Amino acid sequence: MKYRPILCSALISVVLCALTPQAFGQASPVSGDSGFRAGLSLGYLSRVLNLSEEVEDVIPKMTSLLASLVLEYEFRPGFSLSAHVGYSSSTFDGLTFRRLPYSLEIDTDSGSMGGILLGAEVEKSVLGGAAFGVDIRGQFFASLGFNKEWKISGLAVEGSAKGKPIWMKASVGPVLTYRGWQGITPFLYPRFDYLWGNFELGQTVQDLKGNEKKDIKGKSQFGLGLGADFELSASLRFRAEAGLYPRQGGLDYSFMIRTLLAF
Repeated sequence: MKYRPILCSALISVVLCALTPQAFGQASPVSGDSGFRAGLSLGYLSRVLNLSEEVEDVIPKMTSLLASLVLEYEFRPGFSLSAHVGYSSSTFDGLTFRRLPYSLEIDTDSGSMGGILLGAEVEKSVLGGAAFGVDIRGQFFASLGFNKEWKISGLAVEGSAKGKPIWMKASVGPVLTYRGWQGITPFLYPRFDYLWGNFELGQTVQDLKGNEKKDIKGKSQFGLGLGADFELSASLRFRAEAGLYPRQGGLDYSFMIRTLLAF
């Protein structure tokens, strides 16, 4: 987890830049368009996991469906903070737990696992022009999984297992925008993207009990987002974004759509 201090420092730097009106030589913009927006965000991600302590027969992987309510406050044009509260449904594949009384594998047949989704975003415009602009965006999301229980088949006696995943994702990077089209602002979002967490699994087979916690992290730590903001009206905004995460041996991906309504 050596990248966590670096990532935390980067996110703090984003906030400090956002709170400094003269950052990068830009004067504080007028505040006529500031205010609240609320909406809905839907997303999907597919990430290969890195289990550094062992070699797996199956490539470990996590997919997750994300849905959240979004509340955004724009302090002034070009500087906004957002909060997310919602639900996540995550599916894991290729996680083998060998330190239990009986070895178990969590795969796609184990089904999805729900959880509470919490998140926060900060975005600050640092350079702007008639056609091109540069923002800095920082994001953090946490999925706090619920306990799920499975019956263990194939044993002469009854047995059960109970698991709970927790994962977090933080990213920070520049957002390169093109503002030459009215109502549509395409953007490119290269970013440092770090996913980490753990999966805890407990097992009970008659008098035998065991517990194992496995640390997980995304194999890719760099992402590239390509998307666009659509101003559908003076109060309604829509965003669509696709993300790619290059890694050794392949490519992970994500999708996100969001609507925001001013009030």
